[in-house]
Amino acid sequence: MWPVVEVLLGISMLLTSMLIHSAGMYLVMHQFEVNWPNYLNARNEFRRQLYFFYLVTLILLTHLTEILIVATVINALHALPDFRTAFYFAGETYTTLGYGDVLLPAGWRQLSLFIAMSGLFTFGWTTGVLVRIVGKTYDAQFAHLRRLEGGDDKSNRTSHTK
Repeated sequence: MWPVVEVLLGISMLLTSMLIHSAGMYLVMHQFEVNWPNYLNARNEFRRQLYFFYLVTLILLTHLTEILIVATVINALHALPDFRTAFYFAGETYTTLGYGDVLLPAGWRQLSLFIAMSGLFTFGWTTGVLVRIVGKTYDAQFAHLRRLEGGDDKSNRTSHTK
């Protein structure tokens, strides 16, 4: 394949992945901000952790959707023998695991760079979202301990109003 076509397809795949990730992370953060007040003062820690699990599942589904789309493109190009191999390759490259046991043919090899870049960008983005959610969850989880110990809980209250 012509390198220009390969690069343009790679850029298109990268931008598509970023668009999907943007929608997924918006959904996660929107769900979190809208529903968090219901869980903030909940005495049932299990409910709060179950909600956290739900949000992490949404993040996982976002990443899997991105991998699925990349695998579908690779399969449509007939660059690998079957969809299963394409999905494995897409996941391995997206996560930058890099076993190297499956490679694209020479005419499509540059796509690997764009798949890896999309994974790096989106995992960094996911990390930022998780830091926000985990921080607020742990603040709420351990706020009652700080109150029992007579500690000042002011920092916890202000962090939830931002």
